[in-house]
Amino acid sequence: MAVVNDELVMALNAGYVCPPDAGPAWRRAIAEGIDMSLIERALARTPWDRLQDHDEALSFAQMLQHAAAPRHE
Repeated sequence: MAVVNDELVMALNAGYVCPPDAGPAWRRAIAEGIDMSLIERALARTPWDRLQDHDEALSFAQMLQHAAAPRHE
């Protein structure tokens, strides 16, 4: 789970700065309104950490499905 700290708040308030070596697809994504900082943050994490995030999200979605399922008593 993400931890909110002063550094994160400052980065979010500063806005996204496109890397100078960004290619045309990256720049087009920014122009379309995609928050590329989220992509960069995800790619900075290890594959294992991203898999753990995925497992947590999947577990949460399954819990919601189970809670919304009709009960037969």
